[in-house]
Amino acid sequence: MEVDLRSFLSELKKRGELLEVGEEVDTHFEITAVLKEVLGEQGGPAVLFGNVRDYPGRSVTGNLLASRKKMAMALGCEVEELRDTYIKKRFESLDPVMWDGPAPAQEIVVDNVPDLLSLLPAPFFHQGDAGHYMTAGVLIGKDPLTNELNMGIHRLQLKGKNRLGIFLSNPPLSDYFHRAEQEGKPMQVAVALGLHPAELLAAAVSLKQGMKSKVHLAGGLAGRPVPLVKAKVIDMMVPALAEIILEGQLLPGVREDEGPFGESSGYYFKAVSPIMEVQAVTYRKEPILSVIPPWGIETDIILSVFSGGELWQELHRLIPGVLDVSFLPGSLTFQGVIKVAKSVSRTEIRRLIHLALNLDRRLKHVIVVDEDVDIHNSREVLWALGTRFQGSRDLVCLQELEGYVIDPSTEDGKITKIGFDATARPEGPYSSRYERITLPRESVLRAREILGNRHF
Repeated sequence: MEVDLRSFLSELKKRGELLEVGEEVDTHFEITAVLKEVLGEQGGPAVLFGNVRDYPGRSVTGNLLASRKKMAMALGCEVEELRDTYIKKRFESLDPVMWDGPAPAQEIVVDNVPDLLSLLPAPFFHQGDAGHYMTAGVLIGKDPLTNELNMGIHRLQLKGKNRLGIFLSNPPLSDYFHRAEQEGKPMQVAVALGLHPAELLAAAVSLKQGMKSKVHLAGGLAGRPVPLVKAKVIDMMVPALAEIILEGQLLPGVREDEGPFGESSGYYFKAVSPIMEVQAVTYRKEPILSVIPPWGIETDIILSVFSGGELWQELHRLIPGVLDVSFLPGSLTFQGVIKVAKSVSRTEIRRLIHLALNLDRRLKHVIVVDEDVDIHNSREVLWALGTRFQGSRDLVCLQELEGYVIDPSTEDGKITKIGFDATARPEGPYSSRYERITLPRESVLRAREILGNRHF
């Protein structure tokens, strides 16, 4: 079986992690509403909408990575191995391979000024949005210096028959386009929709020194090289196993209002953005469009795995007592949680807070907790903060630091960052003062035996 979106959906179904919705749904708000309703506190199932109004033969899927369990499935590991598996696979880049024969992504070709609104069941996510958006589209372009493919996730607004507004704020593709504009040339690009979730994760990762392109990284995370095929109308290779491919070019010197859009910050955001002119659309028979609902658990999980893993690696190198890093749900990695060993002193914790807040520009607040706290359980983190933190003693405040672009609370691009030492010091987390209530392990195992595989 090919490692693609369809194989992942099949695996989700086999494990009871896929909800198939047969009722008719509207792209206006109803898809978003269902995806948010099923989430719960732990992420809920992935959802496949097979009956989208006005789009016969087309499906939409979401919540694919909206739990650590589903993320582990995408990376082929157990939940407790997520961080280490990501870090290991990050440098196991695999060279892409050429697809032999007709590619699934090109079963159907529309190359005569395609009408995107009639072809793509892109959701209108929120009241107040400027239009239909695609949130899990992977933009692909070529490095003008090496001709090597690279990619990134950028939100895409359907603005007309064959026009897309692209919030192109992050490298490497923003750098490639800048070079093309300086020469007054359009930049050929493609958008891949409906990739395997591991490939989607690769597109979101920031490239580090020693890493090859994100296409190589996608192969490493997916556990097989990315199969590529020649695009139909542009001079570029594109993923052969995508559900949908949009081919076209970014227009030099052209900017239009893009948004407002309900962003992952939980607020509306707008920009003046470049325009992609779509020249062709290719897709599989009965294509499946994947989406990521903004300000949802899925964004938290994606960012937590790669941002948390990379921040942990940097901090652990400097302070070996750093055990793990995570982020509070809904905070878009603005609020981090760091677990430390009981051997780490208060002085080292203050140094750790300074390091973390300066290493990650998105990190705005950081909570440091003991090794007896499950940092992936926000209830436990808040419990530690409520019972082990004293503001007059344990607060660290850093002013006039660089803010993040979609944080609406920034003032002239500057913010105040705060660290909370929520550790049980000086006695330590296992002293009588901080002894946690517990159950015998055999009772917990018996409870799991009684409940079996039922989900709650």
